[in-house]
Amino acid sequence: MSDVLSLCRLLPELQVAAGHVLIEEGVPMGRVYVLKEGAFEVVRSGVRVVAVTQPGSFMGEISAVLGSAPMADVVAVRDSTVYIVDDAQEAARRDPALTYAIAQLLARRLQAVTSYLVDIKRQYAGTNTHLELMDQVLANLMAMQQGASSGSGSERTDVPDY
Repeated sequence: MSDVLSLCRLLPELQVAAGHVLIEEGVPMGRVYVLKEGAFEVVRSGVRVVAVTQPGSFMGEISAVLGSAPMADVVAVRDSTVYIVDDAQEAARRDPALTYAIAQLLARRLQAVTSYLVDIKRQYAGTNTHLELMDQVLANLMAMQQGASSGSGSERTDVPDY
């Protein structure tokens, strides 16, 4: 992550007080934030997803790359400092190093999610439950094309009842 921090060293900084919502779910912003110091938690629909504590971590990159509203709140859990990447889509187009850093992050996340889904599929194979459908989830992830939306995740209405 030190490469990311060196990429951001000339960017504007923002001090964020503990408890402050840096990114609000559903509110478009067009920015990416990079953690310089401090800690945040990502909360989606009231559920804590992850803590962001590693300097150089991106926040808001998914919505910036997709040009969509953020899918989660990002809240400071202690006083923190972030770098601001304004007009993140244009910055990513203009700066190959930034684009590559974001691509690496997203690829690592996809790799982790895919490994997790494969593990669930193995655990629940032959159980005749909705968790046995992981092969369909994996196939959809691998076949996702440009412009496709992943919808709202597991809050689907087309999952059959067992």
